[in-house]
Amino acid sequence: MKIRTKKDVEKLDHRIKDELGIDVQKYRNEKTIENFAELLIFPKYVFNWVIRPILISIVIFICGFFIFDLVHIEYLIYGIVGLILFLTTGVFTGLLFLVQKMKSDILSILNYSLDIMKSAATDINHIKNQVNKENQKEVLGLLFKGVIHIVIIPMVSKIISDQVLFVGGIVNRIIKKILTLVSDKINFDEERLIQELYKSEVQLDAPKNHSNSIPSATTGLEKIMDFTFGVVQFPLKAGLGIILLFLALFLYLIN
Repeated sequence: MKIRTKKDVEKLDHRIKDELGIDVQKYRNEKTIENFAELLIFPKYVFNWVIRPILISIVIFICGFFIFDLVHIEYLIYGIVGLILFLTTGVFTGLLFLVQKMKSDILSILNYSLDIMKSAATDINHIKNQVNKENQKEVLGLLFKGVIHIVIIPMVSKIISDQVLFVGGIVNRIIKKILTLVSDKINFDEERLIQELYKSEVQLDAPKNHSNSIPSATTGLEKIMDFTFGVVQFPLKAGLGIILLFLALFLYLIN
C-alpha cells in the first residue's frame, strides 16, 4: 500500500482499525512529542547549515565585483545573473549538507518508530485471532506504515514547524519523503523479523516474545537509509552540478 496523500493516510488509519483493531493514533501523545523533541538534534543546526553556504555564496559574489574586470553593462549583467546563480548554488549546497546531517536523526526516528511499534505489539491479544504465520508479514508492514504516517510524520512536522524558521516547509517535505521511502522499503526487515519470530516456533499468543522481537527489524535499516538518502540527494546533486556548470560558464564569459 503506497501512501502519497492525506486521503491515503486516512484509508490506512481506517484499515488498521478495521483489520487489526488497533487505534494507532493513541500513540501520538504529549509524552511521545516530548521524547521526539529531545531526540531530534537537527532543528538546532538546520538554520546554520542552510544559511551559512548562502552567506558564503553572497560574499563570493560581492568579491567578484572586485576580482573580475567588469565594464559598463557587465556590472548589471553580473549583478543580476551572478546573484541568481550564486544564491542558487548556496541553497543547493546548504540543502545537501542538511540532508547529510539529518541521517543520524532520521535513524533515531526510525528506531523510535520501532519502539512505538513494539508498544503496539503488546496489544496482540486483541488481534491474535486475525493474525497468523501466513499473513504476519502484511500485518507488520501495515502496522509499521501506520506508525510512520499516522504517528511519526505528523509529530515530526509539528516539532519542525515550531523550531525551524524560514526553511521549515522545505525540511518537512524532505523528511516526509525520506520516511515514506523507508516505510516502502522496510519489507526486507520484516522478513528477518519473521524468521526471528519463528526460529524457535514462537506462537502469536505470546505477546511479550512477539514485541521483544520487533527490534530485530532494525537490522538492515542502515542499507535502506543509504538507498533512501541516495534517492533524496540525487536531484540535489544533479541540480547543484548543473548550476555550477552554468556558473562556471557565466564567469568565464563575463571575464
